[in-house]
Amino acid sequence: MERDGPMGQKIKNDGKNNMPAGCSFLKPSIDESWERCMKYGLNRNNPPKAIRVSDCRLEKLLAEYRDLLSTAQPYMDSLALGLSGYGSIVGLASNDGVLLKVKGKVEGLMDLGYQKGFGHTELNMGTNAIGMCLETESPVVICGEEHFFRWLWGWAGFAAPLNIDNQLGAVIFAMVPIEFAYRELLEIISLAAYSINKQLELTYDKEKLLYMYTTTQNGRKDIMEASSIISHEVKNSLTNISAYIQLLQLEKGIAINSSSKILNEISRVTRLLDDFRLLSRHDYDNTQLHSIRQIIKLVKDIMMSKARLSNVDIICDSHKEDIYIKADKNSLQQVFINLIDNAIDAMKDGGTLTIGLRTESNPDMAVISFRDTGTGIPPEQLQNIFKIYETTKETGTGLGLHICQTIVRFYGGTIEVDSIPGRGSTFTVKLPRAYRI
Repeated sequence: MERDGPMGQKIKNDGKNNMPAGCSFLKPSIDESWERCMKYGLNRNNPPKAIRVSDCRLEKLLAEYRDLLSTAQPYMDSLALGLSGYGSIVGLASNDGVLLKVKGKVEGLMDLGYQKGFGHTELNMGTNAIGMCLETESPVVICGEEHFFRWLWGWAGFAAPLNIDNQLGAVIFAMVPIEFAYRELLEIISLAAYSINKQLELTYDKEKLLYMYTTTQNGRKDIMEASSIISHEVKNSLTNISAYIQLLQLEKGIAINSSSKILNEISRVTRLLDDFRLLSRHDYDNTQLHSIRQIIKLVKDIMMSKARLSNVDIICDSHKEDIYIKADKNSLQQVFINLIDNAIDAMKDGGTLTIGLRTESNPDMAVISFRDTGTGIPPEQLQNIFKIYETTKETGTGLGLHICQTIVRFYGGTIEVDSIPGRGSTFTVKLPRAYRI
């Protein structure tokens, strides 16, 4: 028998207690949870007894989770909108099961403690989605009779974990009448959790960068400009994700076109985040003496696969003697990788990239050049090449060269570009030379 879910999905029931077919994919964990509930002395025929924490405790939790609650708000709004009219709720719980936010008021659930400030652990709520998510640290769905207490058999609980500082920090959840439940809702809630986690990472990295650059006026200006633009772009992407999720309620299931758009937006956010996080990885605490020749060799080996696929030859024209610099190796590698990657992309029909290492008239400066035989850069674009969010790539984030320049400047160096349209470009990195004692 098929029926429509709250967002238009076709749902098959197995004919038993209106439970959606195939819910028990957590069967071993559910059995273990039931055993614990019986050891606690819980009686499945009695109503669960959610316990409200003190006002003082709740106030401290709300302060502790302020950033997370603010970040999660639009996602919870979207989920609640998608489930509106079906007697469902959406909420956020702390890492010890205390409900911090609940969207929607359902009398039967409110009587069972699905309100802000009530704790939802196995000890008082038996087997439930929030408790199981905290136990397994993975997305879960608990349907009908999988709940320990009979009072929850008419519901399907969905929950997904939220990470804070790489640890389980909270749970986003939904309670849906079982006759309107569908397994795809778990994927939507998991997608919301993933996006919230990514946005939190971005926020924390931005704060770290601002702290790092408080001693440098130019650096502070660059980072604040980057933070503003990136935050704007991330919000645009996440808004689009929320909009596509809402459109699901008007469609028959998750249409291929919509799911593709959602995945593209997530990918775009991830690229922005990865580029942005690179800025936080270089600091004076990680600076050591490194051989530029060895770094170039390592980067060349990393990029050879892409070069071969693009029919590009990479030639290293190194200085006779090895040259050393003091920097964070990973950050410098990423600068070189970005420059090589751009050079390969500029040689769509193949070509040659020559990497040079030398010193100039000033022997205390190391000079690393990347000369390609690509299409070159038009003069009108050349003056803006290092500006944030400037890109000529369809899939580019506009951060690559800006990041390269920021990192090089951080170590007291410069990066310049010369280009002739139709003949190629040369990017030149100059860094203070260090000497082995």
